[in-house]
Amino acid sequence: MSEPAAGPVPPPVFEPGAAPPTEPATEGGSARPPSSAPRAGADAVPPLMASRRVRLRPIHEKDRGFLYQLMTSPEAGGRVRFGGSTPSPEKVIASLWDSVLAQFIVESAGSGRQVGLVAVTSPDFRNGFAYVSALATPDTQGSGLLAEAALLAFHYAFNTWPFRKIYMEATDDSFQAFKGGLDGLFSEEGRLADHVFWGGRYVDMVIVAVYRRTWERLKPRLEPLLARRRDGGPADDGGGVSP
Repeated sequence: MSEPAAGPVPPPVFEPGAAPPTEPATEGGSARPPSSAPRAGADAVPPLMASRRVRLRPIHEKDRGFLYQLMTSPEAGGRVRFGGSTPSPEKVIASLWDSVLAQFIVESAGSGRQVGLVAVTSPDFRNGFAYVSALATPDTQGSGLLAEAALLAFHYAFNTWPFRKIYMEATDDSFQAFKGGLDGLFSEEGRLADHVFWGGRYVDMVIVAVYRRTWERLKPRLEPLLARRRDGGPADDGGGVSP
């Protein structure tokens, strides 16, 4: 998936200087927070950091070589972040933290092999949104591992901060391949026609969002797909979230 890029800012949720909106007062006279906001004590559990096939972990010094290869590969980060150029390793590593709130190496739960990177970026706490980006190694693309890692990133973001929605940006063909069986999770909020030049042609860029209310509604169906094996056996390298 592509790195979030600057674009039109959605209208503010409430007027400058005003308090966040509330629902009508309860019978006891106290105002309630907006229904889409997380409620105190609800789902007070740590975010999932591993699924059946992948796990998320912080970046270590030993990951520098892997990250350089991932970011400059024509089939992965090279086409979305650097547009085909080959920057120095120092520039690549320095760019990793631009506008990043949290990011994690994606590992295969079975082998421990590095297979990608996910990040929560460009947070706007005032208006309640952020972005998630996800990149996979070329040999991992199409396996569904990136989709599982991205769902873990959404789970982490929604459980850790009170975002009301999270954006992703991707070329249309990448998004269609990525979303697989996740129809209903994403809302398309914008499409930039012929916006990105790659592979000798111009392709559309789509801007999609996952709303907290949608995430909460679908979470009972998604979490079993992400659940780690409980029998202590080897990770399941098949099945899981498609594609």
